[in-house]
Amino acid sequence: MKYILLVMFGTMFCANAQDINQLLESKLDSSSENPVHSISVYVKTNDSVIVDEAVGLRRKNGEKAKTTDLFRIASSTKLFIATIILQLEEEGKLQLEDKMYPYLKDMDFLRLDDFHFYQDSTNLSQRSTSFSKAMTIKQLLSHRSGLADIFNDRQEAFFSMVMREPEQQYRPRNIVNLYFEYGLNKEAKFKPDEGWHYSDMNYVLLGLLIEKLDEKLLSQSMRDRILHPLDLKDTYFEFYETTETKESRIHQYVGAINFNSVNTSFDWSGGGLVSTHQDLATFMEALFDNKLISEKSLQKMIKAKATIKDHLPYGLGVYKSIYNGETYYGHYGFYGTYIGYSPSTNTVLSYCISQAMPSFYVYELVDSLFKNLK
Repeated sequence: MKYILLVMFGTMFCANAQDINQLLESKLDSSSENPVHSISVYVKTNDSVIVDEAVGLRRKNGEKAKTTDLFRIASSTKLFIATIILQLEEEGKLQLEDKMYPYLKDMDFLRLDDFHFYQDSTNLSQRSTSFSKAMTIKQLLSHRSGLADIFNDRQEAFFSMVMREPEQQYRPRNIVNLYFEYGLNKEAKFKPDEGWHYSDMNYVLLGLLIEKLDEKLLSQSMRDRILHPLDLKDTYFEFYETTETKESRIHQYVGAINFNSVNTSFDWSGGGLVSTHQDLATFMEALFDNKLISEKSLQKMIKAKATIKDHLPYGLGVYKSIYNGETYYGHYGFYGTYIGYSPSTNTVLSYCISQAMPSFYVYELVDSLFKNLK
């Protein structure tokens, strides 16, 4: 009976695979202002890979894309950072409710006393007040600190600067200096825990916290705590470590600009990892199988709260999304990527659109893909 069911399932999937391939190919566009040169999707349920499809080219006029190709996962890196913070809590090195200030106050370049100034817009006659000492580790993880962001809040200035010197190497100190140069320390969005605002500056502080407590570079902490234990051979911190992987890369675009020609070291702890669908699936399965953190810590991580209008609920480095009626916990990346896990079906979903600004609604594409699996 088991053999018969497997044969039936295999026949059904072969038929659906053709539909899925056609669906993905219909979204390829090499000539628009926001070209999509490749799309790859990977879906795994329990031990069975259900979708393993790649269409298009690795880059404009390049080789054919494969599902084993590496790509920048961008902000999905926050899943890894949050996992390490929860590991540190389990080791007794911190508590999520701890104030961040005592841990990092001795880092002179942070200028922590001046890091978070907020002025109530209803009473502009009052001086803005520093809330740097009030921010907790949990608020940083959940983007509820109120900190402004150099990417979202100074997007035009930041993007112009990056494109003037696309090969410049950044370090955490450079990122912090930009934060102050843009005056964002005086433009906090709210008092800590009184709202939600997505800011990579939260994760810059968390990256520095990990380095402080682990007494090593963040890239090495990542290797020691996650990459080596899970044997993730095709995952690495781009621009912050060398790698021996020989797998090919997907080129990812922002509009017509090929961002693989840009040094994106400014992403660091907020989005600096390169990986593959297969490595990401291994990570997510290990996370939800309690191989990296305990079930108690995992529940803290995925306890998502409402954020802002028309935006998804957010936990500790985790978005809560609904695909095909099932709840997924994971994270989106700037360059058209996503990695998520559905506990109810033990399903991993990973995709790479290769374009930060596609002309189509990615959610609808992925939901249509799942409908083709029924």
